[in-house]
Amino acid sequence: MKPGLMERRLANGKAYLDSELGLQKWCSHCEEYWPQDTLFWSVSSHKQDGLQCWCKACQLEHKRNKRQAA
Repeated sequence: MKPGLMERRLANGKAYLDSELGLQKWCSHCEEYWPQDTLFWSVSSHKQDGLQCWCKACQLEHKRNKRQAA
């Protein structure tokens, strides 16, 4: 993660530190916090933190809905 990114995200509410789970990241789709690791987030080389902005569960739901609509 780039320097200063974590501080900005903590300040604007897009992340928070949990004493048990560590750094949590905000999913912009389901609007919930999830642990910031690849178990909950897909990798994206285009994002500053290296992870997608939607959690894996939201991405999967979106793909299913898109497939059913076709």
